[in-house]
Amino acid sequence: MALPKGPEAGRPSETAPAWSGSSATSGRIAPVATAERDLADGQYDRAVREAYHRVVLDLQKAYGLSLPAQWTHREFLSDFLRNDMGILTTLVAQLYRLYEPVRYGVRSDWLTEDPLPILHLIYNEPAMRDLYRVASPGPAAAPKGRSFASGRSPLGDRADGPSE
Repeated sequence: MALPKGPEAGRPSETAPAWSGSSATSGRIAPVATAERDLADGQYDRAVREAYHRVVLDLQKAYGLSLPAQWTHREFLSDFLRNDMGILTTLVAQLYRLYEPVRYGVRSDWLTEDPLPILHLIYNEPAMRDLYRVASPGPAAAPKGRSFASGRSPLGDRADGPSE
């Protein structure tokens, strides 16, 4: 019987993931992975609270926002979200609608909306996604200079020397 080939063989992928979450191999964006973990642990309030705060911080980085020392979340939504942010203005407002009842402790247990679809859409936007982009390593560069069949350079040749 022949061994399976292709994806069913269970061999690890030869390319590194393009995204970094909490670790280099997670393949997910950190705020989304954190919210998934918190929700799986039954920590809805924590998931929403942490996700909203991270989105606000990431928007500041991605768009160079400078918030005053005394700002409110409603001011943030009305004064700091701009037209050039596109769909993010709507998505952040949707996330805030989940955050506000959690923040003030008035959330009803039966009114828990899943924040993950909103987070996925937020972090699919290029400006937000690029904050978590990790340069994937390219193929190893061939050493410069002469080399033996073993791939090693002969003694005396420098790997960074001029190629022949």
